[in-house]
Amino acid sequence: MRWHKLLPLRLKVLTPVVVGTGEKCTSLGFVPDGTKVLVVDEHRFIRLLTEKQRQLLLDWLDESLSKATLNHFLREELKMPQPAQWLRQRKAVRYELPLASKAQHPPRFFVCLKTPDHRPYIPGGEIKGALRTAVLAAMLTGNALDQLVDEIDKISQKPQSQRELNQIGQKTEWKLLRAEAMDAHNDLFRGLSISDSEPFLPSSLRLYAAKRLGMTRNVTVFTEAIAPENETKVTLSIASPDRWLEAAGLTGKGEWLDWNKLAEALYEHANAVLDFLAQKFPQMKQPIQELKEQNQKDAPLLRLGWGQGFLSVTMTAPLRRQNPNAYEALVKALAQVIGKYQRAQPKNFPKTVWAALDQNDQPFAFFGWLKIVPT
Repeated sequence: MRWHKLLPLRLKVLTPVVVGTGEKCTSLGFVPDGTKVLVVDEHRFIRLLTEKQRQLLLDWLDESLSKATLNHFLREELKMPQPAQWLRQRKAVRYELPLASKAQHPPRFFVCLKTPDHRPYIPGGEIKGALRTAVLAAMLTGNALDQLVDEIDKISQKPQSQRELNQIGQKTEWKLLRAEAMDAHNDLFRGLSISDSEPFLPSSLRLYAAKRLGMTRNVTVFTEAIAPENETKVTLSIASPDRWLEAAGLTGKGEWLDWNKLAEALYEHANAVLDFLAQKFPQMKQPIQELKEQNQKDAPLLRLGWGQGFLSVTMTAPLRRQNPNAYEALVKALAQVIGKYQRAQPKNFPKTVWAALDQNDQPFAFFGWLKIVPT
């Protein structure tokens, strides 16, 4: 396969972006310092302790692990009046996290993917996955949509497992992007490659409180995120639409190997998702409108993170618009097999949405929105 076009793209962060690892930093890994938390270099910290202090730390952890905080150990056990200052002076701080939400120090928080020198970045695969979702939404028309509706009619007749529901999405995806083949070698997106982003500076990170809107119970977590107003770059490589497309049975879909076509899909998809969010979460009307104003055909928006799967808010948009009855049938099937949907507030299906909280503990932004600008 030959790459015949390399397109540099600039990514502008519009709302907090979380590219998580699944890992958490506990209260043994950071120390509060006013409106910041200092994430500690644990290896250097241990080396700084004397043999006696290390043993004291081990004994203390055995006694109080469930409620242990590094700040408490330094203040109460080692009698340090200013732990943050001591850590800075001895260069035992990996990076500092300003609190973007209401000033409170969490017991733990999710961490972002970073380089070894603690610089967050966005993997190319994350961007490509979101782009793939937008293209699938654009393709889901005509016969493809009719066939999906037929599949949903079948499942509505009897209870289904979550695995069977997921297979509906998988089959539709293979039909549209792989000419119904299971082998990823036949996938249209083989013709697109996106580099990892250039790393952001550690100072681009903030610590946000996040609340799940639409839940009957109050759920708040804390997470690192790349703050708005930061920028990075990626490179989109597009393959020559030559014999590999014919071999994969995708000759008629070579038009998608073009930035203008991809940008159109991103633009339309972003509008559809934002319209859905405006309908379901009217309290977020202003930030949604601000995002819509940023969405342009030649510089569209891209949404990363939660909610990019086939059975999510994104891929059900075409179905909801064009066949409300099939959409409702899918809603009922999902509610039967997926417990989290049963806990969602009425009419907030297909899922709840995470929002970042401001200094007044109120939701002010959805996570994951970027603007793509060709350079």
